[in-house]
Amino acid sequence: MESALNGKKARGSYNAIQSVIRLHDDVHKALAKDDMSSDRILAFSTYMHETIHWWQHVGSHLGFITSISHPALAHVAHRHLNTLVKRNEKFKSIIEYDNYIYSQTGNPNNLEVNRILNYYHDIRYAKAFISDNTNIEIISKDKRFFLHMGRCFHELWSTSIYVLSVSIDPEFNFLPKIKDWSEKFRQAEKQQAPGFVTDSGMTISELGTTAIYEGQARFNQLQYLSIATGDKYSYDDFAEMGMLEGIYVEAFNLFLKYIGIDRPDNLNNSVIGLFLLVCDIAINPVEGFPSDIMDYESFIICSDPGIRFTLLCSFISKDKDKWTTAVQDYSRQEYIDLSEQLCEYIVCLPPLVGSAIVADWAEEHTSIRDLLKEESEMKFKPENLSIRLFTAKYIRFQEDKIKYPNVFCWIGRSMTGKVHKDLDLSVVEKIFNRHQALFIDVIGGEIRPTIFDDHHEENTMETFQTFYAFNTTYDMTFKWITEKGPFKYDYHWLTTKYSDQEMKDWVRNHFKATYSIFPEELKTFDGK
Repeated sequence: MESALNGKKARGSYNAIQSVIRLHDDVHKALAKDDMSSDRILAFSTYMHETIHWWQHVGSHLGFITSISHPALAHVAHRHLNTLVKRNEKFKSIIEYDNYIYSQTGNPNNLEVNRILNYYHDIRYAKAFISDNTNIEIISKDKRFFLHMGRCFHELWSTSIYVLSVSIDPEFNFLPKIKDWSEKFRQAEKQQAPGFVTDSGMTISELGTTAIYEGQARFNQLQYLSIATGDKYSYDDFAEMGMLEGIYVEAFNLFLKYIGIDRPDNLNNSVIGLFLLVCDIAINPVEGFPSDIMDYESFIICSDPGIRFTLLCSFISKDKDKWTTAVQDYSRQEYIDLSEQLCEYIVCLPPLVGSAIVADWAEEHTSIRDLLKEESEMKFKPENLSIRLFTAKYIRFQEDKIKYPNVFCWIGRSMTGKVHKDLDLSVVEKIFNRHQALFIDVIGGEIRPTIFDDHHEENTMETFQTFYAFNTTYDMTFKWITEKGPFKYDYHWLTTKYSDQEMKDWVRNHFKATYSIFPEELKTFDGK
């Protein structure tokens, strides 16, 4: 199988649904060199860029909630889909089946179908808004399933936390008590809080996580390249290389515009350090998870990364001379001081407060100690393995973020040994290696698990296989809900070891173990 990136402009990618980093074969070959050649430095910068995406999706507070919402939706839909099967309502897709019911009756009178699609649309719309606030123009056109963004945010957080609770905290001893949320969200609706009223205007930003994630990854990459090459390249040089185009520079350009400052010529610059700090704070809201919600009426404003980004820039613009030179030594204390000042302005908890909450779980709760023991051995209980695996990794991130928040915020500079005089490069490298992505392709394109030095290889391979058994079943569930026509078994991206038929049978058998029928037993709905 050819690498998915060969013959394309992209040098690397991270797929949040498949949870895999892919690198161009040329990048793999350059990384295999045992030198510090320009080719290897550039290749490592690409690998670091994609690793940052893994950190964003599993290591940040917001990223973790949105990442587990994908399997969470499959879990909450599972009971309703099985009910439909038992009633012999074996139709695909659920969306088409609903359209038929609605066209015949004018009412969404199938309880299971309605619940499945309410979960699906609410979570989907919340994630679309978070990805890019301007998507509200499209979302608001759905007059059947979209009520308001407050409901969507409520559903995204509560569904993810509910499924998380099944694995680590069934009694809600330490997770946010989502059972208490419904009435408080209804009160926010009665008060007509921003984002809680149908067809009302609401605060939006010009961007979302799509631009923030890419900006954070790209400017860390370029800061690394700038320092590693002895400040050889300017901003214009990188632009000529095609590294500062489109989505990669969108957040940075808005950052400059909102604050009202000129673009710096050198990437090893305090302005770049400040931009990366703003990105880090924007994607790490604490309210809702891991802390409980403090103010329901302002929950959207306080938890949406695009809005947070814009508010932070607005505050900085009021004293831009101070702030554009604020990042100097890239130290832990500097990160704490600056993030606390910025979060005080937007009336939200600093990211490290969330990290501290999570790190305390292991000290106080047996379920978390058991989970981290599974992670240390890379041998997880099979129930909800995907959720348990990602949760363990998220907790590990927070444990290290408490100690080294500056490394995670400014990883590009950190990996050159210039993060701070009190922090050795060897320590930074250990942190980076400890938080590599779980899955990465090899030359040719096949996905392999990352074998960590302190993890047993046999356990790692077993976890890898079980994870993707869950992953493909989640994907088939989404296809059942949304995809027109027969199932497409497009899983050749996973391995080259088996034929298409063998892979198809593997997926079919896992589907039947979950839903008691083979996928082909679902009839493509034609309204008859």
